[in-house]
Amino acid sequence: MFDFEVKDTKVTINVKIDDKDWQDGVEKIYKDTRGKFNVVGFRNGHAPRKVIEQKYGDDIFYEDTLNYFIRKTLSDFLSENGRLEPVSYPNVKLGEYIVGDGITFTIEFDVMPEFELPKYTGLEFKEASTKVSEKEIEHEIHHLLEDNAKFKSVNRESKMGDTLIIDFVGSIDGVEFEGGRAQDFDLELGSQSFIDNFEEQLVGKKKGDNVDVNVKFPDDYPADEYAGKKALFKVTIKDIREKILPKLDDKFISDTTEFETVEEYKKHVKEHIHSMKAERADTDVKHDILKHLIKEVKMSIPQTLIENEVENNISQIREACEIYQVTLDEYLSRMGTTLAEYRKSWEPRAIDGIKTRYIIRQIIEENNITATEKEIEDKIKEMPELKHKKDLTRDDRIYAENNVLLAKAYEFLKKNNKIIQED
Repeated sequence: MFDFEVKDTKVTINVKIDDKDWQDGVEKIYKDTRGKFNVVGFRNGHAPRKVIEQKYGDDIFYEDTLNYFIRKTLSDFLSENGRLEPVSYPNVKLGEYIVGDGITFTIEFDVMPEFELPKYTGLEFKEASTKVSEKEIEHEIHHLLEDNAKFKSVNRESKMGDTLIIDFVGSIDGVEFEGGRAQDFDLELGSQSFIDNFEEQLVGKKKGDNVDVNVKFPDDYPADEYAGKKALFKVTIKDIREKILPKLDDKFISDTTEFETVEEYKKHVKEHIHSMKAERADTDVKHDILKHLIKEVKMSIPQTLIENEVENNISQIREACEIYQVTLDEYLSRMGTTLAEYRKSWEPRAIDGIKTRYIIRQIIEENNITATEKEIEDKIKEMPELKHKKDLTRDDRIYAENNVLLAKAYEFLKKNNKIIQED
């Protein structure tokens, strides 16, 4: 009935349906669908095939019969060749139906090629240190002090760290530009809030000074009409405020945190930093293992699959654009690119994403990694998008199960490779 050829990632099935099989197929379709034809003089579903063909045309059952043989061919083919995984919709090319001879057609579709995983156990990877230094603890505590700082007006020259209250008007070539004017603006010198060396030009000034600040917009400034252009800001300094940090003692800690003493808070800060570094180090080492496997694997990926991956990403961006009421073209224009350029730039990431899925899936299969019902239930309770849903669908449970399997696969890779923690 059919033969096939697999070349790289393309499957071509050549099908020949002889006239007897074709007529048997037509008869099957007639019996399956005759109930929807109304023919005067016959009870519904009892009109003979010839009568229906005379009324509606000789080819009334042609399309349904053809689709029946296409589905049957694909089902038979996949049953006999279970290792082949289709990744695109079938494309059917029809031959001519010849009475007494039958019909021929070809079905083409893409499949994922078989591939061998590179060595994925017994390797060595470095993991960043999770040690916490006193400097890191002090830096975190300084943020707490900064958040609780008070400000005092001072009558002296401004310096880095001061907060200035300013009015300003910006212009380009003598013309004020949109968004270039503000009053009573709080500017912390050294915060890098403004472009170029704007803040540095306000150091050493006094309350009441009028200052001409000359700057240049960066060449890659998001607004094209300003990019690379020189601008003049006329600035009036209305006040200079010195930042006064609170004293770090037990009273301050008990007043501003859930802890009672400085030592308790320092211990908490250390544990928090260690936890964050451990989480980041764990993520990074998993990424390094996967990056190594992606680099080493030999896998031919159908262009159809790559294009689908890119289109999925673009669809997500388009949905986000709709929320913010901008078009996709407007968004890409602001990013300095076009749709064609974006598609091209995303292809490498699409390829890595595809490789990742198939690598992880094969590791899971080879090592019989499974998820228990309890693990799936626990995962559902952890996932914000699922834990509040009243009626979980089958796809929801599969999604949760896949998350469990992915986490287990990564843990398997960490456990079965040598992870050397840096000092």
